[in-house]
Amino acid sequence: MAALCMLFGTAACSWAAVPEWVRSAASGSLPKYEPDTNAVVLLDEVTYTVTDSDDYVEHYRRAVKILRPDGRDEANFALYFRQKEKVLGLHAWSIDKLGHDYELKDKDFAERGLFDFELYNDIRLRTATAPAADPGAIVAFEFEVRRHPWLHHFTWNFQESIPVRQAHVVLQLPQGWEYRSYWVGIPSVAPSQDSGGRAEWVLHDLPAIEHEEMSPPAGALSARLGLAYFEPGVASKNAGSWDAMGKWYDQLSAGRRNPSRELSEKARQLTAGITDFDGKLRALASFLQSDVRYVAIEIGVGGYLPHAAQDVFRVRYGDCKDKATLLSSMLHELGIESDYVVISTNRGTVHPDLPSPSFNHMILAIEMPQGVNSDQYRSVLTSKSGKRYLIFDPTDTYTPVGELRGDLQDSYALLVAEGRGELIHTPLLAPETNQLTRTGHFTLSADGALSGEIVESRNGDHAWAERLALLHANHEERAQRIERRLSRSLKGFTLEKTEIQQLDQIQQKLVISLTLKEPTYGQLRGPLMLVRPRVLGEKSFALERKPRQYPFQFERASRETDTFEIELPKEYAIEDIPDPVKVDAGFASYESKVEVNGSKVRYWREFVRRDVLIGPERTEELRKFLGTIGADEAAVVVLKRTP
Repeated sequence: MAALCMLFGTAACSWAAVPEWVRSAASGSLPKYEPDTNAVVLLDEVTYTVTDSDDYVEHYRRAVKILRPDGRDEANFALYFRQKEKVLGLHAWSIDKLGHDYELKDKDFAERGLFDFELYNDIRLRTATAPAADPGAIVAFEFEVRRHPWLHHFTWNFQESIPVRQAHVVLQLPQGWEYRSYWVGIPSVAPSQDSGGRAEWVLHDLPAIEHEEMSPPAGALSARLGLAYFEPGVASKNAGSWDAMGKWYDQLSAGRRNPSRELSEKARQLTAGITDFDGKLRALASFLQSDVRYVAIEIGVGGYLPHAAQDVFRVRYGDCKDKATLLSSMLHELGIESDYVVISTNRGTVHPDLPSPSFNHMILAIEMPQGVNSDQYRSVLTSKSGKRYLIFDPTDTYTPVGELRGDLQDSYALLVAEGRGELIHTPLLAPETNQLTRTGHFTLSADGALSGEIVESRNGDHAWAERLALLHANHEERAQRIERRLSRSLKGFTLEKTEIQQLDQIQQKLVISLTLKEPTYGQLRGPLMLVRPRVLGEKSFALERKPRQYPFQFERASRETDTFEIELPKEYAIEDIPDPVKVDAGFASYESKVEVNGSKVRYWREFVRRDVLIGPERTEELRKFLGTIGADEAAVVVLKRTP
């Protein structure tokens, strides 16, 4: 029928069977929305019918009204399922603005694999686009799938990037089963229940999650409902608490870290002659980071279950949980204990009040022996048991032992230790752990041409980002990246020479030396020349003027220092220099000054960001802070030609 609709036009489809629930959802009048609202969800409904410990049926309905051309994407429907799960029903419909009906049946949906960062997984997609999805149209989607849960838990996000008129969640449990609900971002809503083990929640008129630059991910901003359900007398798949989730994962991964003889021998070989904790740890970490490739093969429970350490060692590849498992096994062979840490790279999506498997990454908590000085490491925390742990990501090729990549800092994670689970909070590393220092020496000619050298020294995430981009790039690709960065500050420049030092030595700072020339840097204004002493680097950025709803989220704390020295032409004398600047907003500080030493002008500044989350109530304070930086970055030294 869908093919006939496209062949003969809308009139041929006016008799398509649009179900009553779609017409009912489309029948009411809508509130007044902002002019830029692309679409509105009329109904978002899911019913979970639990049949036994290993199965449940998910029945989903969705109806959307398209309001603007950009809302046409709401007509793209996708159903995700695993190969052993069974699709029981699949339909889509649309009603165009003239009232003509269209229907897509199961056979009209295309099926393909999920092409993600894994080498292989068993997730399949059924996709289709509802026809006639123009402004004024209604599009609807319905499916039913028999699924197989690894944990007895559901999480439902009520809010989207468009408004939701009605959200409806139904939980149907077998007789004698129980459930527990968890609410985040919205006051708890009491369900309506009956004697048949049915509970349902209905919410109305949920606002859209508006797009705001630099806000946390939508999953951290949405109102959420978590549902953990329990069968009588059985707790193997219990997700009712962080402790229960830790127990489940401990049981699931039992035995995966058992070593082989070859694995044990390799651990001892890599650390031969090394007697201290730090040396052993760094030797094994280097092996995991350099000799074990990241490759993900996830089938069934493989999204959670690591491969056996001895298998990962034999094939020399694995995903994050595989690499954590192998490193843990090798450390154990040297008498160093460690535990799994399950974490999300999207800060804020894991909420302490909502136990759920909302994780996408695994790292390792390495137990620090008594007497080892933790001051040499930055990513250290103490668990409730009093154990000191060094948090390390063996998947991260470019972050050395003792540090932690920015998106894993200041985040909640699940520590699986001693057969239990504990929610921990990873540390936010100090600004000094993430430094960018630039030093430049330049000569300015009488016609305004600037030439000289800049040396950049980077550690922490400043080094991580550049190593990620440059290490496996060719000469041309490296030059293009550096030139793009320079072009934000300089126009018409020529990059004459580039030297990169310690690119593959992640324990050392990354050093990049640049030799360049800019023929029109000094701006001639009659007898005057205007020279910007801040040669390179931007710390300021523009903020939207509309009211802010959500926090500003930065990836990491940072300390950035610039020192630029310019030799002035003898034909000019200094007429005026910018005033010094010093401002501290608490979440960040900025300081700069211009000094004259004979024929040289020296510009120095330091920017320090201490917090990664700035509340919306501080928007004006942030705007003023950035404005001060922007004015300083644009300030000029005024030179006057001498007689």
